[in-house]
Amino acid sequence: MKVVVTGASGLLGREAALAALRRGHQVMAIGGTTAPRIPGAERTLTIDLRDAAPITGFMLEEFPDAVINCAALPTVDGCERDPASAQSLNAGLPARLAELCFHVGAKLVHVSTDMVFDGEAAPYGHTASPAPLSLYGRTKAEGEVRALKAGREHAAVVRTTLINGNSPDGTRGLHERLIRGLMKGGVTGLHTDEIRQPVGLTNLADVLVELCERRQLSGVYHWAGAEAISRHEIGLRICRHFGLDTTLISPTESSRSASATPRPRDLGLSLVPLAGKLRTPVQTFAEQLSELRVPRGCEQWYEERTGRKVVRRLEKGLDY
Repeated sequence: MKVVVTGASGLLGREAALAALRRGHQVMAIGGTTAPRIPGAERTLTIDLRDAAPITGFMLEEFPDAVINCAALPTVDGCERDPASAQSLNAGLPARLAELCFHVGAKLVHVSTDMVFDGEAAPYGHTASPAPLSLYGRTKAEGEVRALKAGREHAAVVRTTLINGNSPDGTRGLHERLIRGLMKGGVTGLHTDEIRQPVGLTNLADVLVELCERRQLSGVYHWAGAEAISRHEIGLRICRHFGLDTTLISPTESSRSASATPRPRDLGLSLVPLAGKLRTPVQTFAEQLSELRVPRGCEQWYEERTGRKVVRRLEKGLDY
């Protein structure tokens, strides 16, 4: 199967491309600003996905069997700073890709977010009505509607959550950001009253590819880990896993946050019915932790803090 992955320079997009390669598919990886580094990909290229013409030309030239759309303006602050790009990438792009997929007969798997909800009625089922609190959530909710309307039976939307995994440069994973924050600041405050349901990076990527293979599965689905836990508890468990001092994690409350944008309180997700339809299993948080490595560039600080030696190994063509 010929699979196009958009946003392949990002954390999830890169992993989705690698997952498709592991499962024997031909991969074409598209980055928005830089060409993706995907060993084994048939093609890697850069396209400004805010512009309709180049992605339309590419799709009509290649006629893929499936598209995994991981491209987005993925942060609340980023969307507030650049609302035009937020609208174009989070709402316009999924609609455009859905139209193109319907035209060429390809399956679209579009990645959305738990931030389409307001956090007041968890756990959220896949049929729950969105009620976003931020521009990010609003543009992602609009992208879902437009993708499903244009793609019809060819489109599946996967709402997901905080991603827990290793990035090549050691800066983008959930634990990597936390450990770097500890290394720079000593103590990190994490909210006790914000509940999230972290998902493993490789696990989520496998789900996206399996959905491409299951052409009969369309509509909206949820995928996350097995446990909904507070951001504070997430930090504590990461520290315990790596042998770091848990007193480096300070409990805070989101109501006292300096952020001007309201923060959803509880974004727990129900994984029914998708969890019963796929071979890819739901992971516990402990299973996610077992896959994590000390971030690149943090080795000396980590070894001095814990007395543990960091051993790297070759994986996926990169030195980890």
